[in-house]
Amino acid sequence: MNNKEASINKVDELVNRAQLAINDWQCSGDGDYVHKAYANLQQAAIRLTLSRQAVKPKKSELMYSVIGDALAADYENLDLYDTTEEALKEAKDFLKAGDIVTVLEMAESDWQPYICIDSLLEEFQDQAFSEGGEASEPWCDFVTGKAMTAAVDELEDELNDVLQRWLDKYQVEAGWYKETGKTCSYSFDGTDFIRL
Repeated sequence: MNNKEASINKVDELVNRAQLAINDWQCSGDGDYVHKAYANLQQAAIRLTLSRQAVKPKKSELMYSVIGDALAADYENLDLYDTTEEALKEAKDFLKAGDIVTVLEMAESDWQPYICIDSLLEEFQDQAFSEGGEASEPWCDFVTGKAMTAAVDELEDELNDVLQRWLDKYQVEAGWYKETGKTCSYSFDGTDFIRL
């Protein structure tokens, strides 16, 4: 699940909690349920506002790179060009008649880091065991037990929300390009390229 889906799920969960609290209020008349509903709706509104602010127009710009036997390409650091034609033009000086090259379509990666609560809890268990030895086992069992499942899921959501706000605040993006899977091969006749 990506961060956007997690944020939507959390908003849905908060709205559902508010609806349940309103139902409880209607059945019991207890005013505390209204306060709970209000708090949940307020949190949902805040999360929705933050997620909308975080949405930035994604660069849909594609880039192109050329690979081939005659080109000494470092596949980790391919030169990127705005068009296929520009990529081929830049490669011409390194080719002789009969060489075949492939143009790769590249797109900016939309990868973002994600906090995995299971890995984090394993690290916490290791820390607890280092500190308390066998005496830490009840704590370790408690935080990973069924009774804590919802709380652990909530913690994961909240940590990832904080991470997403931090990434957005400092405009931390992947910044690299990856192949889209679309390629086109060309043969060089000494002057021009012929699409294969």
